[in-house]
Amino acid sequence: MKEKWMSRLAAGISIVAGMSLFGWSVKQVSTGQSTWPEGLQAPLRAFVGFLDVFEAAREEVSALPETFVKTPEDFQPVNTLDEDVVVLTSFHNAEDTRTVALLNLRTGETLKTWTIAQLAVPQDRIVHSIMLPDSSLIYGLDWYSGLIRIDKNSQRIWHQDSIIHHHGKNLAADSTLWACSYEKEAGKPLYYRPVFKTGMGRFPYLDNHITQIHAYTGEVLFHKSLTEILMENGLTHVLVKSETPGDPIHVNDIEPVLHDGPYFKRGDLFISARNGSWIMHYRPATGKVIRMLEGPFYSQHDVDIESDSTLTVFNNNCLQNERPTPSKWPMSEQAFDVGSFSSQAVRIYLNRPGFDVLDRSVWEANEIFSFTEGIVDHLPGGGYFVEEQNSSVLWVIKDGQVRYKNVLPSHHPGYHHLANWARVMP
Repeated sequence: MKEKWMSRLAAGISIVAGMSLFGWSVKQVSTGQSTWPEGLQAPLRAFVGFLDVFEAAREEVSALPETFVKTPEDFQPVNTLDEDVVVLTSFHNAEDTRTVALLNLRTGETLKTWTIAQLAVPQDRIVHSIMLPDSSLIYGLDWYSGLIRIDKNSQRIWHQDSIIHHHGKNLAADSTLWACSYEKEAGKPLYYRPVFKTGMGRFPYLDNHITQIHAYTGEVLFHKSLTEILMENGLTHVLVKSETPGDPIHVNDIEPVLHDGPYFKRGDLFISARNGSWIMHYRPATGKVIRMLEGPFYSQHDVDIESDSTLTVFNNNCLQNERPTPSKWPMSEQAFDVGSFSSQAVRIYLNRPGFDVLDRSVWEANEIFSFTEGIVDHLPGGGYFVEEQNSSVLWVIKDGQVRYKNVLPSHHPGYHHLANWARVMP
């Protein structure tokens, strides 16, 4: 029995010694200190390289790009649509490029796709693309690429890179489109140019521009600073109303008027400014601001013309800057509960004072909320589509009921695609 025990001990010591020798050898090779022959060093370097690759792969899986959103384990989709709802959206595909897709939400069918390969970083987004009647597509990588038109086979037709575009873009009635943009200077992706002064000091800030581009040629037809518009119309006081002095305007959508009506003219624009929480009715033909529309909506997105006398917006209904709980301040034992604040679909009346909140109870019961971005688009058959962007949940609400609720499932189990300003197609 003693000899058997001694034999096992010797074997264990040999194994430990072998592992120590192997570990020491790996360390010597990985630090470049080994004097062993190359024939012995090569396998050890391969072993070290395998571990590096394995660790990199593990980290890649555990830290997905922000173009993917974790799907709640208890998420329950809803689909009781009785009419097709077709949307144009984009997502981060399995080949690590981007797909723009025409999807039927009712059937789950993919009707057409385009592939976009020009990417710089994993978080690149294609937001609010435009599909023309010939199935060509106008898109841009938000914030830096400018606008690009590709044909139905994803081949480039033109590239307008004289501007920095962002957020919403919409077709006008004259084969042009309007895009939110910034002025571009060589070597400067974004720069602070205008300055306003108060008793507190000087505040350099980001200016915003509105840009009109011919949809079929890419030619810039109109490009104007929002600061210039405010100055020309005696409205610079709105700059000090923002919680974000470095970015007090932040235009996120431009809605062109397609026909004359009692409260607007064809060619007019409704311009949504998130950080100002206002909507400007602007007439490019004369350079005049017809009216400024404010409250009760805050940090809003996606202004749409609903009828000849009404607009709708996605009211984010939130503070523009998140604030921590004031833990260092004394708190009273008595507090007032002023209620919760979901996001909202707000109807704005042009023919009279007043606003309506659409289906308030439905939004509150389902806790629909997006701190940034968000879409509300009315549907041809009644009801409206909602993109709750931060959680990336898509909704259709009709007759006071949720008729559709779902996400775009991705190739990563347990995650769905980040929403990128889906556009409802007629």
